[in-house]
Amino acid sequence: MLCPRCSSSVGLGHNIFTQPAIDLIVRSAEGVLRRAKNLCVSGLIEAVRGANKTIDIDNVNRVLLQPHWQKEYDLVDF
Repeated sequence: MLCPRCSSSVGLGHNIFTQPAIDLIVRSAEGVLRRAKNLCVSGLIEAVRGANKTIDIDNVNRVLLQPHWQKEYDLVDF
């Protein structure tokens, strides 16, 4: 385990996902760990595209708007 002084010098201990982003990922994954992982990776990619250092709810929402994340019943026209 690193001492607090050492961890701050190497930049560890920073959570890059905001709490609302984590909550949205957990709700959207519906208990499927692979979906949660894929949402996290896609959120990281969106953050890199936007040159953000943290992944917020806007990044996750942009991922969820992509067609392959849509549910089939969400796409039905009424």
